[in-house]
Formats: sequence, structure tokens, C-alpha cells
Amino acid sequence: MTAIALALVPCVMVQFILNERELQLKHQQLLSGMSLGGYWASNIIFDVLMAYIPILLIIMLTFVFNKHYQGIWVLFLLYPPAIVPFTYVTSFLFKSDINAQITTLFLHFVSGGLLVIVVYVLQQLPITMEAGDWLRWVCCIFPSFCVTHGILFSSSGTLVVDSRKGSSSGDDAPIIPRQIPADIWSWYNLKGDAAILLAHFFIGILILALIELEVYSLFDWCPRCGCASKKSQGEIEYVKDDDVFAEERRVAEQGLGDGHVDCIRVHNF
Repeated sequence: MTAIALALVPCVMVQFILNERELQLKHQQLLSGMSLGGYWASNIIFDVLMAYIPILLIIMLTFVFNKHYQGIWVLFLLYPPAIVPFTYVTSFLFKSDINAQITTLFLHFVSGGLLVIVVYVLQQLPITMEAGDWLRWVCCIFPSFCVTHGILFSSSGTLVVDSRKGSSSGDDAPIIPRQIPADIWSWYNLKGDAAILLAHFFIGILILALIELEVYSLFDWCPRCGCASKKSQGEIEYVKDDDVFAEERRVAEQGLGDGHVDCIRVHNF
């Protein structure tokens, strides 16, 4: 249930972002004098504050049902600043709000629900312990994974810690790759998740700035680059639709039949 609640936060957010783009509200605000930095700063502040509404509700429910595990509230409070830039960046991959909603909901449900369980099981089996330790850090590219991983470790991480204490004596005994510290705030446990959530905020802001500055245009020379930017100044190709051609033809032919020109015509306007 926590994974679903965390997945709904970016799912709703990405719908509003794409709807705003479709309505060209961003373009209108920039034309009215708002700076690009001010536009994104206002959106980030508003979305982070709105995301805290369900997060605070989840924290309150953990107290009501006596499921307030140690350190979980820290990860919950770090989740909105991490998920907002992450959602902004991933929203550039979609053009339809329906596709974005479905994909975002599925992505965060899998990363915040199924992957956590997979990693937890792999870390307990001797033959897959090393793969589980490696996958634990790879999945941290998703902010939802960091939160739900901290919840699972805080609630039942002692099972993983105890499974690493066995001795590997004998030829047929399983090899224990490494021990996991029992301290919940060690780097491998919740401290790592909290640090990665903070990193998500700064890295997401950086990637968003690079997208808005169209840094990918520097790679236009590369035929493998899929991000095609607008052509450089002096090579811009203007595409005219049928209505524009019809209006130009109507204005150009006005007054030619009777020898009188009853309009002021600007060339190619």
C-alpha cells in the first residue's frame, strides 16, 4: 500500500505538467516576462508542498496503527524534494498525459514495491547475496525504491543481518560475501538511502537545467543522437500550413482584377 501511495504522487504530478505544456501555459508565462528560473522554481516549491500532503498523512497513519519504524520519517520527508525533479525530467519522455500516467504509476509501483522484495530475498539466499547487494544500489536510481527499502529494512532488516552472521566452514558451505551492519543508520542501510534521496534533488535540478538550456544541441553532429534540437540561427526552416498559403494568395491577388488596391499589404506578412 505504501508503494501505491508513493507512486500516486509522481503520477498525479506528471499529468499536471503535461497538461500545462499542452495548453502552452509555460510559453505564455515566459512571454509575459517571467524568467525560466522563476518558472521552474515556483513549480518546484508548489509541487513539493503539495506532495507533503499525502506524505504527512502516511506519517500520521504510521503512528495511528503503531507502525512507526525507526528512521522512516526521515526518508518520507526527503521523498518530495527527490521525486519532484525526477518527475520533471522523466516527463520529457512523454507527449500524452495518459501514457505518462500509466507508465509513471507502473514504474514507481515496480521500483517501490516489487524490486524491494526481490532485493530483500536475494540478500538472504547465500547463492544470490552478492547479486542482491549489487542490485540494492542500482535500484536507488528510483526515489521510491530508497523509501520502501528503508521501510523494509527498518521493519525486518534483522533477518538480513542475521543471515550474514553464519560461518562458511567446509567445502560445501555457502560463501558469505560480507556482513551487513546492524546499525540502522549505517551507510549501507538508511543513511545511504537518505543520502541518495538528497542527491536525487540536486542531480534532477541539474539535468532539468541542461534540458532547458538545450545542451543536447551540442551533439547534433552525432548521427546516433536521438535528441534533435532546433536548427542554429540562420538555418531555421519555417513550415507554413495550407491556411497561411491561402491567406498569402488572397492578399496578393486583392485588387488585381479591377485595378484598385483597397488594402495595405505587407510583403509575406
